[in-house]
Amino acid sequence: MHITVTGSHGFIGSHLIQHLSKDNVLDCWDTKIQKNIADFNIDRTDLIIHLAALAGIRESFEQADDFWKTNVEYTKHVFSVAEKSNTRVIYASSSACKKWFGNPYSISKYVNEFIAPPNSVGLRFSTVWGQGARGDMLVPQIQNKTLKFATQHKRDLIHVTDVVSAIQTIIDHPEQTGVFEVGTGKTIKVDELVAYNGLDVPIQHGQDYELEENLLPSHRLRALGWAPKKDIMDSKL
Repeated sequence: MHITVTGSHGFIGSHLIQHLSKDNVLDCWDTKIQKNIADFNIDRTDLIIHLAALAGIRESFEQADDFWKTNVEYTKHVFSVAEKSNTRVIYASSSACKKWFGNPYSISKYVNEFIAPPNSVGLRFSTVWGQGARGDMLVPQIQNKTLKFATQHKRDLIHVTDVVSAIQTIIDHPEQTGVFEVGTGKTIKVDELVAYNGLDVPIQHGQDYELEENLLPSHRLRALGWAPKKDIMDSKL
């Protein structure tokens, strides 16, 4: 299969490329290889996997215009290219859409779900962890002991390899459309995860614009035979 991937050098994208490269022809788009999503186009492809985006709820308040441009305007361009060529799209969404009105990041992801082509699939990822995660994400901050405080928010933590497996499941089911949840179906409080890994930091009340719990049971995905294999509580980070 010929697959075009945006955000190919990002956290999830790099893992996905490693997986897909075994059996597919890939066309990669990423600013790290000087292929800006603003110039996105395709000559011939069987599938577009759109992962390119800005992420981070708190950061989105400081960079609201950039988040809208990258996550909405550029995504709209990708969708337009896909529709003109009648190409299926699998795109990254977020559990943040459960409280979409709370911040610029959530709004941008929620808009994507409304403007997506009819033959597309949106994947709402919960909190992703694993090798290569950005240093400002929750799990790397625990591992690197740079976390300044913990909250009692509950997080559904899914390993990046399980995310890749979920994407492969959707690839294998071209008849599927709409929005799918991609989570483990269980949560842990952030302060409990921090304590379990031996980190002693102050506990603070979470922000009102953040989800108190991002549980994603992933019923539709499980019905296709997918199931997560990694549990963050199986061993210490």
